[in-house]
Order: sequence, then structure tokens, then C-alpha cells
Amino acid sequence: MRRRIYADSLRTVARYRLRTGLMMLGVLVGIAALTSILTLAEGTEAKVMAEIEKMFTANNVIIRAGGAEIAAHRPTGGPVTTLLPEDLEAIADEIDAVDRWDALQMIPSEQVTYRGTTESVRIFGHTPQAEQLSGRSVAAGRYFGPAEMDGAARVALIGQTASRRLFGDEDPLGQRIRIGGAPFEIVGILEARGTDLHGLNRDDEIYVPLSTLMRRMLNVQHVLFGRMHVADPDRLADAAERMAEILRRRHDIGPDEADDFAIITPTQVRRMVAKSNRVFNVLLPLVAGFVVLVGVVVVTNLTLVSISRRRAEIGLRRAVGARTGDILAQVLVETLWVTVAGGALGVALGLWAAGLLAGHLEVSASVSWRTMAIGLAASVAAGVASALLPARRAASIDPVDALR
Repeated sequence: MRRRIYADSLRTVARYRLRTGLMMLGVLVGIAALTSILTLAEGTEAKVMAEIEKMFTANNVIIRAGGAEIAAHRPTGGPVTTLLPEDLEAIADEIDAVDRWDALQMIPSEQVTYRGTTESVRIFGHTPQAEQLSGRSVAAGRYFGPAEMDGAARVALIGQTASRRLFGDEDPLGQRIRIGGAPFEIVGILEARGTDLHGLNRDDEIYVPLSTLMRRMLNVQHVLFGRMHVADPDRLADAAERMAEILRRRHDIGPDEADDFAIITPTQVRRMVAKSNRVFNVLLPLVAGFVVLVGVVVVTNLTLVSISRRRAEIGLRRAVGARTGDILAQVLVETLWVTVAGGALGVALGLWAAGLLAGHLEVSASVSWRTMAIGLAASVAAGVASALLPARRAASIDPVDALR
């Protein structure tokens, strides 16, 4: 009996091709949206965590100039100038757990010229310790050293995108460029980093010694960020508390006054990212689920129309002995044939679309069995939900009325 129901259902699906195609399309779109969203969400989460690992290793603490309140309410009069390299040196001297530190100052956009070609490039000032602390070294050439840092030397490391824009296919090593009108020698080509979480191309930038940027280019005493390396990760929380105490003391901050700095630990960042990911992983599937729900409504209505047009057929089957359960099963199986087929096509389409979008978003889009299982399970659920009302209506048809 079951084989007959399966065979009859399959023949019915094949007979009404237009209806079957429309029903399948309704499910296909929703499942494709769900699959692509889940795939991109997994890839985006992986990229975010990878970027955080690059910036925040288990041993790094970030110190940012400007506390939370200052960052939120500071007037547009200029940057916070309270964080000094001397503060970071004092932290390294007083806390034996801190064995290295780096600082950052920057110019968001500066004119860089090479033989008549001028481009706007971001300029970052770092210490030589940045090579180890940031996990970004050079792909060719060398990093600037302590002597060049002490002497505020005019040497530079160039990102690969900036190199192509200025030099084309020419090797930039040893060449001289002008940054803001001042001559610099390219001594290294930075390793490729790609696009960061803010959408900035990290390969379209130039590094110079921090002292050079501060003294020769900006004429400032302050830095924007400090990166403190704690040798023992187990001592990181205590070290962060000590850093805050030292900075409050050096900046003469009273007991009731807000900090003019912010200390960011890897644990804080991971908590923040996990919270954001929870929202991200709930809201987006809900949106896709709404699309699937629309597909369910479409399939339900088309099935109801089909039932009304097949009243005589269903009434005849009831008259020759088909039970209520047989009618319910046939309608359910017919709907499942369509929704599962549409779901399988939707999963394939969603993975393909996710692959295309991942290339533009620079995230990974690997095939996940979990995502495929969710897509197929959603198509089965959509089929069952779509068949409930039409199956009950078909089973309630009176054979006498249907055959009149």
C-alpha cells in the first residue's frame, strides 16, 4: 500500500508540472536564502575570530587613548593627547610580566609620490617591536630596527597594494618615495593582510618608525594606542589592573574622575564578539526563516487549489475504498516530493550563491554538513507544514458530493 501511495504521488507530481514547478520555486528560494546566510555567517565568524587573533593574541593588552565617556562625548576639537610613549615605558618598567610593548600613531591619508605618480595612502608609525607583537612581518626586505627608531630615520615598509599603485611591477625595495613631501627609502614590503573588520585594505598602507612619524611628520608627543605583551597569559588580568593603576597615577586622575584611557584584554574582546555573533546567528536565520514561511504559504495555497480541482478524483478513490489515512498520506507525500526536491536544489543554489558572495566579502564559504542538514530539514518541515491543511481538507471530502 505504501509503495502504491509513493508511486501515485510521484505520478501526480509529474502530471501537474506547472503547479509542481511553482511549489518547488517557493521552497527553493527560501532554502537557498537560508543556506547562503548560514554559510556566510560561518565564514564571517571565522574571519572575525581570525582577525581578532591577529590583533589580540592571548598575551596582548591594548591601551587606547580616551576612555569610554571621552570617546562618546568628546567634542570634535581633536584627538585625545594624554597617552604618551613614556606611559608605556613606565608600565613595562613597573610590571615585570610585561616584556615588550609597541605604540601606534597614524596619518589617515597622506600624499605619497614616486616619479610623478601620487597616491593617497594611510601612514602608520610603529616601533620595531610591532613585527613580533602584531604578527606581521615583511615578505621581502627587512623591518626597521632600534637604531632607526632612535634616530627617527626616514625609512618605510610598504604594503603590497600601495606598492602596486605606486610602482606597478617594479621592485620597490631600495627606491625613494616622498611622503608628504619628505623623502623616504623603502626597506621592506609588508606581508599581505587583506581587508580588516572595518573594511579597510590593510595592504594599502605604509609603516614608518614611530619616532619619525611623531617628530618629523606630525610634531606630536602622544600616541593613539599601545600594545603591551604579557609574557605569562595567566598573569594578564592582574597586569591589566596594574596598568590602569599606573596610568591613573601618571595622569593625575582623581578617585571620582573617569579614566582618559581604555584597557582592552583578549577576554573582553572575545566576549563582545561572542555576544555579537549570537545576535548575528539568530537574526539572520530568522529573516531567512521568514522567506521559508512565505514559501510554505505559497505551497499551501497551490496545494489547496489542486485539491479543489481534484475533488472528483479524490471522491472516486474514497468511493472505491480509500481510507482517510490513505488520502492524508498521499497529499503529504506529494507535497514532500516537491518540497524536498526544491530544498535540495535550494541548498545547492544557496551554496553556489554563498561562494560568489564570499569572494566579494573576502570570507570563506566552505561546504558544511550542518548547513546542508539544516536546509534539508527545513524543506521537510516546510513540506509537512504545507500539507497539513490541504491533506485534512482532502480527507474530509464526501465522496457522494464529490461525484455528483
